[in-house]
Amino acid sequence: MVKKNDNNNEIEQSGLENQVGHLLRRVFHKARNRMQKKISDTGLSPMQTSALTSLRKKGPTSQNKLGRRIGMEPGNVHGLVDRLLKKGMITSEYVNEGPGLHILNLTDDGREVVDKVIPLGLEANLETLSPLNAKEQEKFIEYLRRLL
Repeated sequence: MVKKNDNNNEIEQSGLENQVGHLLRRVFHKARNRMQKKISDTGLSPMQTSALTSLRKKGPTSQNKLGRRIGMEPGNVHGLVDRLLKKGMITSEYVNEGPGLHILNLTDDGREVVDKVIPLGLEANLETLSPLNAKEQEKFIEYLRRLL
């Protein structure tokens, strides 16, 4: 059974129509797919672009802190960082302070790619939020932040 919602979008009836996790997961997949289409020619994943964007906007950081910044599970950050190192998008410099840290930073290639990707991410974001008016978009983002 298919139901039309207020925005004329068809929603497959699953018995989960009012489950927060179910709805967020579906919206997440739509947003991620839009982003993936926009960045497909870069060879990067949306999570890789998140990492590069964070480094560009917030500056160099440790692998652990980068993972926290982008909301990635600690066990998955190492693989992400390794792939970005192999692609030549970031550097990792060992800093011998206390237990020692590897500080991640963008390479020139990484900076060039992320400067092209950031506007694409904004486009994907606007497309995802387009069913909402400007005030609703602001409130929606505010509500999502509060739920974190």
